[in-house]
Amino acid sequence: MPFKITLNIPAVISAAFICFSLLALWFSSALFGNQIKKYRQRDGSEITLLKLAFQFFFILLFCFIMDVVVDSIHSVGMNQGIYVGLAVWLLISLIHLAVSFRFDKQSLIVKSIYSGYFLVASVISAALLSMWR
Repeated sequence: MPFKITLNIPAVISAAFICFSLLALWFSSALFGNQIKKYRQRDGSEITLLKLAFQFFFILLFCFIMDVVVDSIHSVGMNQGIYVGLAVWLLISLIHLAVSFRFDKQSLIVKSIYSGYFLVASVISAALLSMWR
């Protein structure tokens, strides 16, 4: 039996827009923007339209991959989607955090804010993609 992938393009694009909007809110001064400015090591780079386009592209790519995962394991419904999102976060972000504790000099607060965004984005995108089946 060949491997068959069914992509739900409208769901993927919707999930990407939601995650991109969440990114803007997450790193705004309303939530964690002030903590990031306070604890992150300065690199002197400014936000440009090109950087935002790249960020949206990678969020879109993440949502496509999440849709493949959701479809591959036949996740249907919000509860199963939440479990898939948590599993993806545990497999990727938590392992990344463990490695970065050893080699990265960023503050634990900054790492936690980034990881928290990825947790929320993973759960939201997986739940949305699972409900849209």
